[in-house]
Amino acid sequence: MTKEQKLDLVLLIDDDDVVNILNTIMLRQTGQVESILAIQSAEKALETLSTFQRENKWPALIFVDINMPGMDGWEFIDQFRENFSPYKQKCVICLLSSSLDPRDKQKATQSDMVDHYASKPLTKEVVHTLWKKYVDFVTT
Repeated sequence: MTKEQKLDLVLLIDDDDVVNILNTIMLRQTGQVESILAIQSAEKALETLSTFQRENKWPALIFVDINMPGMDGWEFIDQFRENFSPYKQKCVICLLSSSLDPRDKQKATQSDMVDHYASKPLTKEVVHTLWKKYVDFVTT
């Protein structure tokens, strides 16, 4: 894989430090990612996206945990839609969760902001699938 094919930036949003560390390790092992930023709250992630917006940079992939204290993943998606929907064309959003509730997957499938739903732990196969979606997304 060439440098041009790598994703410049992946954003991980999960309140669990261990999950963020494991996902970061797995993302690095794929060889498909240049830079990874892990954030422990949806609120902080929205602040970071505002900064990215001002700096004219944007993550290629955003992984969002559904169940977090404070603002959960669904509220993050709603705020993303409200504040950053024009930037959706520049990224792929994946809800990543340990939830066993089938309604979460159904809701994710029906959302215009969510491109993929995956169960934890994150796998290389999921990353590769999303990498392909991103490449297809930005080249069409």
